[in-house]
Amino acid sequence: MSRFKDNPLRPFIKKLLPKMSVMLIITYIITALISRSIDFKMIAGLLLGFLFMLASNFFMADCMYYGVIINKLHAKRIVVGSYILRYISLVLICVLGYKFLGINPFGVLIPQFYPRIAMTIDNLLNKGVKNDADSADKHGGS
Repeated sequence: MSRFKDNPLRPFIKKLLPKMSVMLIITYIITALISRSIDFKMIAGLLLGFLFMLASNFFMADCMYYGVIINKLHAKRIVVGSYILRYISLVLICVLGYKFLGINPFGVLIPQFYPRIAMTIDNLLNKGVKNDADSADKHGGS
């Protein structure tokens, strides 16, 4: 992933990482309270799902960046191929982890929603900044 060093999405992903880490901890606390015990299968599933989510987002950002700098047909193939590859990998991790390692598959799936939740929180917190920028654009400001 050498292209990722120059990828303009890198700071955005790094900005969301603390929010997603807090969500991981909150998710574990909620599942521990629901099950009323320490479930090592859920811990393993959450950690594996979190690591896969990070790798998947880095891979997606790399494919998107590469897709922007090449021709349209090849870019479409790369983006669709990465989408299919990421979801097949997720299914394989869930099935193989459950079957052979005893990892909780829900623990693997839950962190896949963290980026959307973090982006939504980020957008809600920055709504005032966005409104100021929109009003500056309407009035000819920069």
